[in-house]
Amino acid sequence: MNHDALVAVARAVFEAAGGTPVDPDYVLPADIPLELSGEAVRARLCVFTDNRGAEMAMRPDLTLPVAQREAARLEAGPSPKTYTYAARAFRLPAAADDPFEFTQVGLERFGHAADPSADAELFALVHRAVEACGVQPKAIVTGDLAIFPAFIDALGLPGVTTGLLKRAFRQEGGVRAVLDAASRPLDTDILAALDAADAEAGLGAVLAARAVPLVGARSLAEIVEGLRTRRAAIDAGGLPDSSRAALLALREVDCPLAEAPAALAALAAEHGLVRSGAALTVFAARVEKILALVPGARRTAEFRAGFGRRFTYYDGFVFEVLAEGLAPTQPVAAGGRYDGLIAGLSGGKVSATGIGGVVRPDRMVRVRSTTA
Repeated sequence: MNHDALVAVARAVFEAAGGTPVDPDYVLPADIPLELSGEAVRARLCVFTDNRGAEMAMRPDLTLPVAQREAARLEAGPSPKTYTYAARAFRLPAAADDPFEFTQVGLERFGHAADPSADAELFALVHRAVEACGVQPKAIVTGDLAIFPAFIDALGLPGVTTGLLKRAFRQEGGVRAVLDAASRPLDTDILAALDAADAEAGLGAVLAARAVPLVGARSLAEIVEGLRTRRAAIDAGGLPDSSRAALLALREVDCPLAEAPAALAALAAEHGLVRSGAALTVFAARVEKILALVPGARRTAEFRAGFGRRFTYYDGFVFEVLAEGLAPTQPVAAGGRYDGLIAGLSGGKVSATGIGGVVRPDRMVRVRSTTA
């Protein structure tokens, strides 16, 4: 099958699930993906200024513009809705052989029950679309963005420390950096910059004096906010050794999906984190339902406690499907739950559960060509 045939096959799977076909706006106000996408994605956005001087961005995926449309629809009243699409997205390539412009074929569900069964059904639907395209998953990486916050809450830390750790989880290496710095005071020049009338300018001068370049997508304002939060966490007493040990152990969980419920339950019991029980119960129920719907996932699926930061609008179950001949950063399909996204897009005016999944026909063409 060529690219267009793969698009048609995948789209047929998703349309059979009852979605309304849609092709949302190509262009978004840049603050939407900048605020709601992770750092790795922000650096790949295609941003430009329109004739009014407003900063705009080409859609980096289809979830954001579909959710934006849904947020507007929900202002007239809540009701469940499912959308399907086969449309172009635009990102600066992460690898030399990735295109700037590519098709995503997917499905987004809003306002339906947010439970383990819904997560498992979405996972099975995306898995079925991949197989319908003649591609066999080499591996499936899964995560649950509710587990780490549940463990953090169970530690009973001061609120400022809890918030710092939850935000750090969304950044590659962020938790390790917080753990390493938890008991180390900030340098005096950094403290002086944070207390200056113009903290951003002060911090910029400190970084320039140290010959530290601003690399990545974080602004000086974001760095100042992070440093102030870190200072507040240190002032609140830092991080106890017992909490540090629990989080380091959680960070290292990487095992077959079928073994993950027992591994997490044992970790919570070892560190006395009884308040994490509700999240672990939901997690175990989801795994059971996934393995019942997709028995092959017992062989191919793994769970990583730190997986899922790439798009920060996800806040629950996440997964990526990997295939032969492609790098781990080039999944042929992906999906996840994003229950807070509608509230974020509407400024808190409306909210709805949300979950979606996509496949990448361009990548599946390459997999089929190397495995034929």
